[in-house]
Amino acid sequence: MKKSTNNRANIVAFILVVALLVAGGFVLYYTYMHKQQTQESVKIPTTETEKLIAKDLEVGYPETPVEVMKLWGRLNQCIYNTAMGEEQFKQMLHQLRGLYSKELLEQNPEDDHLKQLEAEVSAFQSAKRKISSYSADTGVSVSYKTIQERESAKVRISYLVNLNPGKGHTKLYQLFILVKEEGKWKILGFKEENEE
Repeated sequence: MKKSTNNRANIVAFILVVALLVAGGFVLYYTYMHKQQTQESVKIPTTETEKLIAKDLEVGYPETPVEVMKLWGRLNQCIYNTAMGEEQFKQMLHQLRGLYSKELLEQNPEDDHLKQLEAEVSAFQSAKRKISSYSADTGVSVSYKTIQERESAKVRISYLVNLNPGKGHTKLYQLFILVKEEGKWKILGFKEENEE
């Protein structure tokens, strides 16, 4: 009788060990599959467009007027040079508008801004032009003033634009006025400018 009780205890112990191994296997499998699904759903940005869209301006807003203008140049180079879908285009416009002051946003309703930018980009790309580089004024070239108790800065940005293949290139200039708004430098206005 003692042997059969030991055998039963051994069988129960064996079944318990097997059950624990199977349960552990299910837990490992579930954890692995969950990790795979998470990696697939969180796509790491690889293209310049994806990186710019993923940029969180609430957390990583540029600290100086020059840095704002460098981001502006980077966004514009991508928008004008890259063929992208409608959703990406809207997301890029959203990032661009994140650099605008409240006044400039009010003067440029988003729907109107979208239509205007789409038309400009379409004409630019149809003419087979490309923005090959851009640069913003730095150091002493940036002028700061306080106007009506508001900090402001003037920054000039230049673009080197390749014209239709075989037709050379041209340099375009824009002068920007930025104001400090809630601790961040925002674009108040800009205009085309000829080289001085």
